[in-house]
Amino acid sequence: MGKKVALNVLYNVGIIVCLFIAYEGFLQKHWSWLLGAAFVAVMLIILKVRLIKEVRQLTKKC
Repeated sequence: MGKKVALNVLYNVGIIVCLFIAYEGFLQKHWSWLLGAAFVAVMLIILKVRLIKEVRQLTKKC
């Protein structure tokens, strides 16, 4: 379970970094940065939701 908590923290940090990169890309008009950061952020959010669902199933069994 500790690995899942660490993975969740890593996903959160990744999402925050992607949002910062997307914001800076928007301000500097680097649209490739914005699109790349948005894509990675969406992938991290999808993985985070899957992790949350997996943890909920594990806690229901106990």
